[in-house]
Amino acid sequence: MDMNVSPDLPAYWCYLVVLLLGFVTAGTQVSAQLGNLPGKWLTVNTWLLFFAYTLIPLGLFWLLDRTNAIHDTSVFAAVLVGVGYQQILSGSFATLKAPGDVSIFLKPFAAWSAAITVQIRDRVAIRDGQFDENLLSTIVNDPGKFDSLKQVVMVHFADPRALDTSLAAIAANRAILGDIGVLTRQAQTLYMNLKQASPQQFQYLLRRDGIISRGSYLWYARGWRSWATAIVVCSILLGGACVAGAMLKNTSIVSHYFLWRLDKSNDSDVDRFRAETRLGTYLATEPSVCVSLGEMLTAPNLSDKTEKAITSILIANWDKTEHPDDCLRDHLADSLRMENSDMRARLQKTLVYLAASRHMSIPPALANWQPDAKDGPADIDAEVKLWKQVKP
Repeated sequence: MDMNVSPDLPAYWCYLVVLLLGFVTAGTQVSAQLGNLPGKWLTVNTWLLFFAYTLIPLGLFWLLDRTNAIHDTSVFAAVLVGVGYQQILSGSFATLKAPGDVSIFLKPFAAWSAAITVQIRDRVAIRDGQFDENLLSTIVNDPGKFDSLKQVVMVHFADPRALDTSLAAIAANRAILGDIGVLTRQAQTLYMNLKQASPQQFQYLLRRDGIISRGSYLWYARGWRSWATAIVVCSILLGGACVAGAMLKNTSIVSHYFLWRLDKSNDSDVDRFRAETRLGTYLATEPSVCVSLGEMLTAPNLSDKTEKAITSILIANWDKTEHPDDCLRDHLADSLRMENSDMRARLQKTLVYLAASRHMSIPPALANWQPDAKDGPADIDAEVKLWKQVKP
C-alpha cells in the first residue's frame, strides 16, 4: 500500500482514528480471551486489559512514525495500524513492519495478559458464588421460595424420582445437620440441579416462579450491571473527549501543537505547510506565539528547515502581529543568543528588515552588525541590549 496517496490530516485526527479502531480491536481481543463469561465487564482487571490492548496500536503508530516507517498524518496508515496492528507486530504484514526490538516486549505482555485473564475468571467465579450464596440464604429463610424452587426443579429435572431420593437422604441427617442445615443442603442440591438441567434458562425460571425479583433478574441475568458499568466508562470517555475538543478550540494550546509540528523532523510537506499557515494566523491573535517562536529559535540543534520556516512566518505575517514592536524587542531580539552563527546572521537580517518595515529607528552600528562565529556571549548580549532599545 502506497502511503503517499493517503489524505494528510493533522496528527491528532489520525491518532483519534487509531484510538477508535483500537477500541474495537481491544473489545475483540478481550472477548476472544474471556468469551461469554458473564459479568466480565464488572471487574477492574477487564477494563485494564481492554485499555492495555487499546494503547498498543497507539504506541505502535507513534513508534512507526518515529522510525520514519509512516507519517503520523497519514489516514491510511492510521487505519492500517488501528485494524491490523497484530499482523504488523507479528511481521506477517509485508507492506509495513514494526522495528525488531518491539518483539522483546510482546512476550512479557502476552504473559501478563494470560495471567490477568485467569484473575478475571477467578474474580467472576467468586462473585457468582457470592450471588448464589445470597440467593440460597433467601430461599432457606422463605418457605414459599423453597417450595417454588423444588417444584420448578422437579419439572425440569430428567429424573425427579432420583432427585427426591437425594432430598430424602439429606433429610435423614436432620439430627446431625439440624433444620437449617437440612434446608440449606436441600436448597443447594435443588439449585445446582436446576443449573445443570437448564443452564441457559434457569435464571428466567427463577424469575418466573418468583424466586428472584424482576430487578435481580434484569441486573444479573440480563446483564444490566455490565451495561451500567459500560455506560459509566463510556460517559467518562465522552467527558474526556469533550474536554479534548474544548482544548482544540483553545488558540494557545493549538498553537503549541503546531509549533511542535513545525519542529518535527520527519513531518510531511503538507503538514509543515499547514503548521506554517496556522501559526501565521495565530501570530496575529495570540501574543504567546511570538514568544514561542522566539524561544524555538534558541533551541539546541535547531534545523535549518525549522529556522527558515519561522523566518518565513514572521516576514509573511508581521503586519498582522499584535504589538509587533514589543514582540521584536522583547522576544525576537533574545533569539540572537542562538548557537548557530549562520542562523544568527540570517536572524539579524530578518530583524533589520522587520524593524525597517515598521519604520523603527535602528542605530547604524546595529544595522550593520554582521554576526560571526567568533562572537562571544558578551558581544551578542551587547547587540541584544541595543535591539531592546530600538524605538518606533
